[in-house]
Amino acid sequence: EAAAAARPDAKRPAVGGAPTAGAATSAEANQAAVQAGNACYKRDDYAGAVAAFTLAIGAYATAEVPAQLLSNRSAAYAGLKEYSAALSDAEACIERRPDWAKAYSRKGNALHGLRLLDPAAAAYRKALELEPNNAIVAKSLLNCEQLLRDNAPTSSAAAAATSGASAITSATSA
Repeated sequence: EAAAAARPDAKRPAVGGAPTAGAATSAEANQAAVQAGNACYKRDDYAGAVAAFTLAIGAYATAEVPAQLLSNRSAAYAGLKEYSAALSDAEACIERRPDWAKAYSRKGNALHGLRLLDPAAAAYRKALELEPNNAIVAKSLLNCEQLLRDNAPTSSAAAAATSGASAITSATSA
């Protein structure tokens, strides 16, 4: 270590352990950030996962960010219940890989969290169209559809609302 430190061409990490230069070192650091994000996610440390995936994403030009990183960060944001951020990453993921079921699943999860149930169901259906045997997405769709049914006005409530609106219209036009 002392010999390496004495060499002026030796690559030393900057404060915080990030590499200072070199494509191989940057790629290694980026891979380490991805691995750290995955490890954080697995132990339900969603804030740590978001931070690590954000670090990895920062190594790319905006248009070149891999869909997998956006998907992973979307899941971490959803774990934090930051559904708007999760949706943003899911939509960017879809732009990069419009044929990837997981991207639509992430979008469905974010919309579901935002309680935008009709668009969530549509996203889950698109995911199932691309990957018909995905049991997790199928279950998410069923849950979403159940919420839609539970929140739908009953026919008597709808009739009461309609007749109430008619009575108001009649009263105001007289």
